[in-house]
Amino acid sequence: MATRHEMDEAQQPRPEARSCIRLLAENELAAILPLIEILNPDTSRAVLAQRLGEMRDNGYRCAGAFVDRRCVGVAGMWFGTRFWCGRYVDIDNVVVDPAWRSHGIGQALLDWVEDYARRQGCQKAVLDAYVTNDRAHAFYMHRGYRIIGFHFDKDLKEPEGSAGPDREASGGLASHRP
Repeated sequence: MATRHEMDEAQQPRPEARSCIRLLAENELAAILPLIEILNPDTSRAVLAQRLGEMRDNGYRCAGAFVDRRCVGVAGMWFGTRFWCGRYVDIDNVVVDPAWRSHGIGQALLDWVEDYARRQGCQKAVLDAYVTNDRAHAFYMHRGYRIIGFHFDKDLKEPEGSAGPDREASGGLASHRP
């Protein structure tokens, strides 16, 4: 039986390890959850799995970076078209296993996704990074990404005691009907 030290050593990056990047099949997507948890530590795996199912149903795709058949990095993708840029790829949740960071896997994932997006007819790649993630900002800017705007969000949860989604709008343009 292997000792904990031997098991830890087996997980360490090895220069001779064979790696590849490929698009994950739908039945492989659940394998990304341990990496996705790194970016979402306050969200349970069950909730992440449920969200992944909804995302898959809405066109989510994901590339995985594998070393000796072990998934060590992921980059999600959404495709769409917008007035301001035409066809684009929205790169979502780029995560590399902490033991494999600084080994070129993040760069290789971005290169792979950008090439894949070009083949899908995309003219632009966009992505979000948390404002507190300075390492991600430096990583993306070093690779030619620019900060061109702000990403805004707003919680749309109903306040306690509200009538729910079927209630009539109470003011503003939504309540004026011809």
